[in-house]
Amino acid sequence: MGKLHELTGLAGVIDYYAERGDVVEIEREVDSECELPGIISALNALPRTPGVLFKNVKGYNFPVASCILSERARTCDILGLPSSPLEFKEAFIRVSETRIPPVKVKNGPCKEKIYTRDFDALKIVPSIKATPDDGGKYFQPLVITKDPETGVQNVAMNRAMLLQNNTVILNVRNETGVGHDFRKCKKEGKPFEVALVIGAPLEMYISAATKLPIGQDELGLAGAIRGKPVEMVKCETIDVDVPAEAGFVIEGVIEPPYELGTEGPWPEFLKYLSIPQQKPILKIKALTLRKDAVAYAIVAGTKENYNLRISNDVAFYQYAKGLEPNFVIDAALTPGSAHWHHGVIQVKKDDYDFEGLQLHVAMAAFGFSVYLETITIVDEDVNILDMDEIDWAVTTRCNPSEQIHIIPEVKTHRNNPIAGARELMDGSFVGKAKMIIDATVPWKYKNLKRGTSLPIFERARFKKTDLKDYLSAHDYHRWINRT
Repeated sequence: MGKLHELTGLAGVIDYYAERGDVVEIEREVDSECELPGIISALNALPRTPGVLFKNVKGYNFPVASCILSERARTCDILGLPSSPLEFKEAFIRVSETRIPPVKVKNGPCKEKIYTRDFDALKIVPSIKATPDDGGKYFQPLVITKDPETGVQNVAMNRAMLLQNNTVILNVRNETGVGHDFRKCKKEGKPFEVALVIGAPLEMYISAATKLPIGQDELGLAGAIRGKPVEMVKCETIDVDVPAEAGFVIEGVIEPPYELGTEGPWPEFLKYLSIPQQKPILKIKALTLRKDAVAYAIVAGTKENYNLRISNDVAFYQYAKGLEPNFVIDAALTPGSAHWHHGVIQVKKDDYDFEGLQLHVAMAAFGFSVYLETITIVDEDVNILDMDEIDWAVTTRCNPSEQIHIIPEVKTHRNNPIAGARELMDGSFVGKAKMIIDATVPWKYKNLKRGTSLPIFERARFKKTDLKDYLSAHDYHRWINRT
């Protein structure tokens, strides 16, 4: 097996990790309705999650993979970037600044089988129903659209709920690039052409989930990650280009008058079911696929779902660092908020003139995303990736009457039910109060002593020891150097 970045197609990546013992293969028949997602959820609850390949999915002739991205180490491996969090952010920023545009080719593996008549894509391409309460079965594709004015393509991740007779409901969100392209088509009264790509190379999923300015092609980022351009082929029935390596490509159109259907519920990344909404209906015109196609399933609220947004941390770090480069050390979005709703910013408040700057940074940081609802600011000695450390800082360094600041009733996202409930109750806008938690030591206490030479807010200092000098070889191997 060659190097990871030399492989093409999802199947090759799965084989790569299977050879290393990092993929479990399930041979027995598994139902795609609830059973398969239940297994994925259980695997993600393990301390270390293997990738999984379901080889016999009831009703389908193609396998389904999942969980390859559930471990951060594998995710970094696929991206070819360091696993150390701060090094990863800096490396991702460097890569994203040198994007490699995709190139067009005449043909590719995704064209090995072509269906334009007498087919039912909903019966050929594996889909899942995650919970018994879902509105239906779903695809979880890369969604590729084109700006009708500029011709620039956008790649995103939007779910699609299956109906029947080659139709699906596409979860188009106004604030995204897909929503931007759709609004332009509606304004001009044009059909909105959409490609749903399933079973693509995994770096393309991460690129699609990356927060880029509208008008920038996510596949250029995927090219930079892999160090070579993504090869693209033209669709059969719509004017959209798709990755030649893709497993399945569903070509469809949302036609005027843009008929709507009820989409949802479906489990969201915050682990609640979504609030059903009216979304546009997509009519499928063609299906192309590769002979060794593998579908990919992602269950919301799992480690994999969060690792897909690993680049959100990068974007938030870059945004916060750009506000005050000499003051902000690091920044991250918390896993518990699905790397969206709660941001933690680490600062170095080592001068009196910096007091208050932490609040300026926090208020400005809300501009990163409408999803962001809470900002916690901590000192440089607090590990922002450890929620126990953050809790410790909030408990011991924050006086709520002085250091918690509430911004009342601000726009946010309905995925958070405490905000979405307002819309259901009385038709209010989707919003909630936003909060700044200043868990930095107030400057007035910074040099306060405890009757000795040590500042009162300095942690107790223990002697550094090397346990290898004290434990037997057996105990050291068992408890420290586990391999």
